Amino acid sequence: MTPVKIALISATPLAIAPATAAVSAAVPSSTIWNLLDDRLLADLKQQGEMTGPLAARMDILIESALAGGADGVLLTCSQYGVRADHRDPATDGVAVISADGPLFEDVVALAPASVLLVASLESAAADSTARLDAAFAAAGAVTSIRSVVVPMAANPLPSAELAAHLAAAISEVTEAYDVVVLAQYSLAPAAEELRTHIAVPVLDGPSVAASRLRDAIEGSRR
Repeated sequence: MTPVKIALISATPLAIAPATAAVSAAVPSSTIWNLLDDRLLADLKQQGEMTGPLAARMDILIESALAGGADGVLLTCSQYGVRADHRDPATDGVAVISADGPLFEDVVALAPASVLLVASLESAAADSTARLDAAFAAAGAVTSIRSVVVPMAANPLPSAELAAHLAAAISEVTEAYDVVVLAQYSLAPAAEELRTHIAVPVLDGPSVAASRLRDAIEGSRR
């Protein structure tokens, strides 16, 4: 693939490294451009819902990326992903991908009877559970979604320590599950380590989204 500029739009610095690593692996020729509003999550928590002004702030970041010549845009924050999901790629010819839209599609494709969703924030767990449940409903599938929240994982941690905290929390879940879903980009650095200890698939958003973004860019250049 010829050189491309990919904009990553983040609401927390913790999401930048996992997203950068995934995109760089999927699209080695890419130049990464980071746009960050590190008050988006705090303000969303304070407001309690996605208000018009909050949505507009994310939309402005998306438009800035497009105006700056991005060949692809990835929103790394799951709670703001809806701002990408409602865009029409035909409008500007550039793929704008939500943090976990592709992830949820892959989870639904596995047709699991039960999903264990892992998050570091209650708000992220609730938001991701609701949207994943909607994805299953849209596919006409019925699936049990259980969430586990690991507050320690909200802090900046080395990947091994992050994986240890997540593994410990997952080990306490006694009910059966068919797939583990890491609900936030900040948890993705633990994915590979978790896969060595957990018998079921462990899916993370960055790797799936980066592959989808690569395919979209390649498709637009044919």
